[in-house]
Amino acid sequence: MTMAGVTPIGQGRGRAMPSHAAGAGRGFATEVRTDLLLALGLYVVAAGWFLWLGAAASAQGVITGEEASITHRDAMSIAMAWQPSMYSTNAASQVFYWLAGHLDPDYGLLYARKWKAAATALITPLIYLAARRRLGCGRFPAVVAGVLVAVLPGVSVVSWVGTEDGLEVVAGAAALYVVTSSRRWWPLGLLAGGLAISLYTAGLSWAVVASVAAVTRVRTARTALAVGLAALGGAAVVLWPLAWWHNGGQLLTGGGGAGADVTAVPSNLVQAARYAVSSGSSYYYFAQMPTLGGRGVAVLMLVGALVAVAARPAARWWAAVAVVATGIYAVSTGVPGARRLIAVAVVAALLAAVALDVLARTPRVPAGARVSAVAVLAFALVAIPVIRTVPWHADLAAGRQVLPVDWPFQVDAGGTQTSTLARLDAEVGSGRLSAAQVGQFHGGTRTMALLFMLDERTGRPPAVLPGDIVGFYRSTRDCRDLDGAAC
Repeated sequence: MTMAGVTPIGQGRGRAMPSHAAGAGRGFATEVRTDLLLALGLYVVAAGWFLWLGAAASAQGVITGEEASITHRDAMSIAMAWQPSMYSTNAASQVFYWLAGHLDPDYGLLYARKWKAAATALITPLIYLAARRRLGCGRFPAVVAGVLVAVLPGVSVVSWVGTEDGLEVVAGAAALYVVTSSRRWWPLGLLAGGLAISLYTAGLSWAVVASVAAVTRVRTARTALAVGLAALGGAAVVLWPLAWWHNGGQLLTGGGGAGADVTAVPSNLVQAARYAVSSGSSYYYFAQMPTLGGRGVAVLMLVGALVAVAARPAARWWAAVAVVATGIYAVSTGVPGARRLIAVAVVAALLAAVALDVLARTPRVPAGARVSAVAVLAFALVAIPVIRTVPWHADLAAGRQVLPVDWPFQVDAGGTQTSTLARLDAEVGSGRLSAAQVGQFHGGTRTMALLFMLDERTGRPPAVLPGDIVGFYRSTRDCRDLDGAAC
């Protein structure tokens, strides 16, 4: 069973005539191998690009408040079955950073950035394969899709920041890719949809579209059962923390705990458009660059999306993700920001590449003109974001673009965050400072967790213990809001 407009693996250009079955098999195997090698190459390039950006930021030696919470405290707390904050709702990301911390041989203050960059880079091979295997693109446009999704500021600016946002697009794209497959196990894509939601709530856009796509494929009772079981599995991926946390009770809402606000739709839509074409600067988007690289690139992508949707019916599923993501943003409350709209940049890159493929196959345009037009457009789409990003990288590395210390952690005069943490650790260890005083005067549970994790993961006897952290937590507002057993 296949979806209308979908070209699943084995039923596209690689399938030969029956009379040449043996040759077709070899040809298809070569095609698959080439695609996998290109996908791997794209991953390496994207990971290198993201790590390069992250290294420039890390040269400042500054960890932001959310990074301290998510990559250290929340990673610690998930192992303790403890929800440490009413904002710590993305359990799958907590597990990701917990695992990354255990795998990292050089655990330090900023360890998580390289793991986030490596994980986020997986979006590039996924988009390449989606262009090839789902949307019928040739290799060159598909490569453009993979490169473009990596260099668009809407993806690259957040690709290395040690927070949850960005991880969800990897799981979400995988969900839609699997659900639109011809393989028997396509319903399992709904598990990835649940994972996308648990990684970051913006993953709802991917999960919603993947779920609708799955429902449209149901033709028999057996398929309905498979989809139902997979949907239950996806729900379990989202809901399991409620059974795991001994004090928890909040999922999904995070910083948007006030719920939906339909009266804010017009202003939120204007804001989203401003992020795309003017400046993406917002909460945890540390750049002035627009998420789509600029007005010219955004216009090309909009036209490309319209062409792709009109020419390739399967592109409508991917376009729907951007529409749903924008719709969710339009009614959302809490702290706004371009980090919630990464899916729009991912889809824009994919559909722009599909439009290039459509142009390359238009018979009414002379072949030479087609090749030239595709090459020029591809170069413009990729080069403009890169040209904007390189100076930003230089500003990060030189400290002209300063990362904020956006939490109540006072750095010692003439010191750094690392040296200040080392001093606090020594003072607690010698008894000159209590763990509770660290929490009260030096940044709360985040700083306390940093002291514990930096000691525990590097083999030193911890000066601050998990029990100290939970004990201090009982006196905080977060504890009262969660109203669980640990309070």
